[in-house]
Amino acid sequence: MNFKIIDNASDSVLQAIKATETRVGHVVAQQIRTDTSAYVPFLTGSLDQRTRVVGNKVIYPEPYARYLYYGKVMVNSVTGKGAMHYFDKSGNEVFRFPAGATLMPTERDLVFTKDFHPMAQSHWFEAAKAQNLEKWLRVAQKAVDEYGDNE
Repeated sequence: MNFKIIDNASDSVLQAIKATETRVGHVVAQQIRTDTSAYVPFLTGSLDQRTRVVGNKVIYPEPYARYLYYGKVMVNSVTGKGAMHYFDKSGNEVFRFPAGATLMPTERDLVFTKDFHPMAQSHWFEAAKAQNLEKWLRVAQKAVDEYGDNE
């Protein structure tokens, strides 16, 4: 048997646990980001390309991501009208509400193109989780095993 005595053991142990937890969280978040990509709506690719993993969080750019995630057509709460629709100088299709507009969802679902991401849908995390949860748990366990031994 081997024993290791550490002064201020509680602080050292807590720091080691926190470091391991941070690394494991980041590894799992990276896997989640990879596995959810196929479910993220993809018209121009902007949402998927701007998604980032920071620490143990997958961050989708607001407010666009929130609008797509809930999958409902939104209207201006004051006017009841939808977004302005135009093409910018580069020929990209743009939908935009006036600055400061408060939006409210309608009962109408957004319709997502399936040309680039055939599984694109609202609530993409839940869809990916339903398919990949066991994999994510394996990734987490592997990371715990790897980083837990290094402390």
